[in-house]
Amino acid sequence: MKKVFISFIVLFFSACGYVPTSKIADNIFDEKVYVNVELNLQDPKNSIFVADTLKEMVISKLGRKLALKHEADDIINVKMDNLDFIPLIYDKNGYVVSYKARLNLEFYVIFKDGTSEHFNTSGSYNFDISPNSIISDSARYDAIRSASSEAFDEFISAIAIKGHKRAAQH
Repeated sequence: MKKVFISFIVLFFSACGYVPTSKIADNIFDEKVYVNVELNLQDPKNSIFVADTLKEMVISKLGRKLALKHEADDIINVKMDNLDFIPLIYDKNGYVVSYKARLNLEFYVIFKDGTSEHFNTSGSYNFDISPNSIISDSARYDAIRSASSEAFDEFISAIAIKGHKRAAQH
């Protein structure tokens, strides 16, 4: 039974054309990537959270090395367009007990060959807080981290589609 299940899983992933993100990245990005996140002057602390998360995603999800700008093969410029904390659920006393963090990011990528692409993405994350309290730094960090990760995944999906189109054209 175990062999049948494993065979089914292997067949499923090979039949539906599943490709890991790191393999997609091989077709789009070269080995060294420079990530520049423009700090939002109205919200510098949260901008730093976004920057740290995106740099970590380039390493962990794409398997690329971070490099200095002059050493990089590809450059990813990111601007935090908007970060909102939207109340979702109120308790019986009218206190907010659940929020949605919604983050909009703008990506501008310059590839080694000189071509460039522009993408707008968004990510969100729902989280709870205690009644009659403020959003703690750790809850804010976790929410921004999760929303940034979701926005980055959307960016990779969009760039992968364009990357495959570009590869098909050449």
